[in-house]
Amino acid sequence: MTYNEVLDETRLIAILRGITPSEILGVAKILVKSGFKIIEVPLNSPDAFKSIKMLVDEYKNDKDIFIGAGTVCTVKDVETLKETGASLVISPNVDAEVIKRSRELNLISSPGFLTPSEAYIAINAGAQSLKLFPFKRFGIAYYNDIKVILPSEYPLVVVGGVDEENISTLLEEGVEYFGLGSSLYKPSMDLGLLKTKADFFVKAIKNYYV
Repeated sequence: MTYNEVLDETRLIAILRGITPSEILGVAKILVKSGFKIIEVPLNSPDAFKSIKMLVDEYKNDKDIFIGAGTVCTVKDVETLKETGASLVISPNVDAEVIKRSRELNLISSPGFLTPSEAYIAINAGAQSLKLFPFKRFGIAYYNDIKVILPSEYPLVVVGGVDEENISTLLEEGVEYFGLGSSLYKPSMDLGLLKTKADFFVKAIKNYYV
């Protein structure tokens, strides 16, 4: 399956900000068992590239699991990520050079944007999906305003402010794809709690799309 096909199936991206290499595999196994197939390790996490490489090695034989980095802000970071074998570049901003280099290296580019101008700069540079960030500050009305002026073939992932209390409402209001950060995972959290949260979010998606 392609990245966009997997995103369309699961609707969820796990954002593991602050995770360490000692935690990464235990956390990932719980997420994958619950139904997550896209895992992002932000580069401002401790030893992030090591964690990403561990994930790549763990899931190298599973073509439906996509591993990537978040907070990718430089071309150098893109090139280092390529060396790990990861496939996904998620940025907090729109940097045309980062997007273009990602595509040159056959990596999937999903930059963060806020305005229509940024969105179209990203699309024209080669982005394959878009991340509306920060979603919490602008909300569903802004999301719907933005969505209608973007090409429908570009998945629009909302990041920032999605949690157990509002995901069902957001689904009903038209949001289709979600990046889950601290509402899903926090460093050193209890793995039992992580499983409960992961199961909750996966079930919320399944219940809506049944």
